[in-house]
Amino acid sequence: MYKLMQAFETKTFIGALVVVIAYISKSMHEVFVILAAFIILDYITGILCGLIKNRGFNYKKGITGALKKLSYLVLILITILIEFLINYLTNDSRVYIRIGNSITLAVYIYLIGTEGLSIIQNLIVLGIPVPPFMIKLFGLIKDQSGNIIRKQ
Repeated sequence: MYKLMQAFETKTFIGALVVVIAYISKSMHEVFVILAAFIILDYITGILCGLIKNRGFNYKKGITGALKKLSYLVLILITILIEFLINYLTNDSRVYIRIGNSITLAVYIYLIGTEGLSIIQNLIVLGIPVPPFMIKLFGLIKDQSGNIIRKQ
């Protein structure tokens, strides 16, 4: 239990650090808020799937899922630091690369797509009718018989 708390505290610290650095570097904007909403919705729908499929909450899977979501902040922190490094290294040189927040934005969009796909899969498992355009939007894969491949 101590290792779990230590990992949780570490990831919470990293998460807070990401928010501070993102705010200072102006990398936190509407897309970050959308990503946060998708992460929360995916976690909630994942819990609901677990409750319905397993007839109860699996604490270990819940903690693992939460830690995975918190680990996204590490990826975001890395992209913010890479952007900062590129800007720092090219600022004093004659070569100027204008990247703005494009790397971080790309990671935000990738993670939104990943979380969106998971949300749609969870909704299908829950028996919620999902419009076909939403399934196509998030690129759910169909098997040879035309059935949507669902999350295990």
